[in-house]
Amino acid sequence: MIRTIINADDFGRDSSVNEAIGLCFEKRIITNTTLMVNMPYAMDAVRLAKSNGFEDRVGLHLNLTQGVPLTSSIRNFSSFCDGRGEFNARFHLSTAGRLTIGPREAAALSEEIEAQIRRYLAFGLTEKHLDSHHHSHTDLSVWRLAEPLLKKYGFRSVRISRNLFAEGKCSPVNRVYKHTYNRRLRRTGMLCADYFGSYRDFCAAIDSIEEDCLTEMMLHPMFSPEGDLVDTHTPMDEIVSFTRDRQLMLQTY
Repeated sequence: MIRTIINADDFGRDSSVNEAIGLCFEKRIITNTTLMVNMPYAMDAVRLAKSNGFEDRVGLHLNLTQGVPLTSSIRNFSSFCDGRGEFNARFHLSTAGRLTIGPREAAALSEEIEAQIRRYLAFGLTEKHLDSHHHSHTDLSVWRLAEPLLKKYGFRSVRISRNLFAEGKCSPVNRVYKHTYNRRLRRTGMLCADYFGSYRDFCAAIDSIEEDCLTEMMLHPMFSPEGDLVDTHTPMDEIVSFTRDRQLMLQTY
């Protein structure tokens, strides 16, 4: 059987997403979630997790691309924030910014990453797993700063760079980068999956995944305009049927 972690991203983003993720835990659709500690509904998400007994399955969803930073220095750089002091994802949208940043920017970025780690721990959450909004932790400019901080604070697991893709979604250059990043990540000794992708990626690649591999499926639970539980646009019932029919063995990090 294929061992699978099903993680709900964006916990704390807003009240509706929190409710959808809580319902997914109640229905045992997901095994884990990751929290955006800088978003306005982060505390509500933590309360929900603790009151429903899944606080030990909440990791950190490092967020450097949306909302307001926890620290002030990073707001001085247009590569990270706009004139209102909110993240603009500018560094993440350019190849140069994803690979390298200047020393002053790096110092501000490191301060923000550490602040988000400390906020996560201050909430009393214990899983010590990290992934990120828009996968920014897989940017070399971010990972160089995040890696020593994760070791400093005793994080145990990290999401790999996406390596399952529905056909045609990843260029050869990106595949080489992802392979290199994942190989470097595994050398840290932190736990990570063998394969990672979205539900649609799993549908396309499931027949090529070896037995007993550890895989991670990323979901974004929310409610449709009609009030149905969905993964962005995919009915959650479809995903439940897929995991059952494929006999995925669900587990946590």
